[in-house]
Amino acid sequence: MWVIAILAIAALLTSMLSAIIGMGGGIMLLAVMFCFLDHSETIASHASVQLASNGTRILVYLRDVDWRTLGRYCLGMVPGMVIGGLVLWRIGQVGPETEPYFKIVVGIYVLIATYLPKPKKEIHHSTWWDFPGIGLVAGVSALTIGAIGPLIAPIFARREFVKERLIATKATCQMATHFAKLPTLLLVSKMQVANLGAITLVMIAMVIPGTLMGKRVQKHVTPERFKFLFKAALTLAGLKVLIYDGLYMLVSGPASATSAEISL
Repeated sequence: MWVIAILAIAALLTSMLSAIIGMGGGIMLLAVMFCFLDHSETIASHASVQLASNGTRILVYLRDVDWRTLGRYCLGMVPGMVIGGLVLWRIGQVGPETEPYFKIVVGIYVLIATYLPKPKKEIHHSTWWDFPGIGLVAGVSALTIGAIGPLIAPIFARREFVKERLIATKATCQMATHFAKLPTLLLVSKMQVANLGAITLVMIAMVIPGTLMGKRVQKHVTPERFKFLFKAALTLAGLKVLIYDGLYMLVSGPASATSAEISL
């Protein structure tokens, strides 16, 4: 019972965080879940909870969703899921020792994309290829690495998505990815759906009030402070994925990576 209580509180607090700055909650919740659940249960349960979390965030920020960006993102995400399913199957054949390499690449990407200077001429509108491109990468990464928030976040930030527009559109893209990820995981990973049960339902119930509470706080966050918090969250996420999930797990070996893995 105390495990359910801890995970419920974690779901509440992390959904608040995501509602305030648009990211960070998924990674933190995944880290807590890995402390109590095995790998296969965690990945599937996390995808289900994030569906609810992102769905609630979309509802409270619905008027701010950029639907054209979602369409462009999905153009790349769908074939990315197909490729990701094949890669996931291949990883299962090769073993977990390949995962730290994926995470090193992602960690480096997040840090570079966060701190790479913007062009002198600000780009306020996305080009035709950027969101389909990140959708393709996200589709592959969602099945091979885990949560994709920090992976896609720098693209939104560099395209001048701020506050409500960023939170709403990013949540919509993530929900589409999690929705497509679940059946693929069930087919490729042969996870036990029955094991998701009560814990997942409790966490789903907690992300709804967490999102609503976070939105109330978000109203008091200025655009300047939002950008600072968003960049700080990206930096911490990138360093964590690069150093701990990537380099440390690579040095520690597959056994340690499997038992202590905290995916992006």
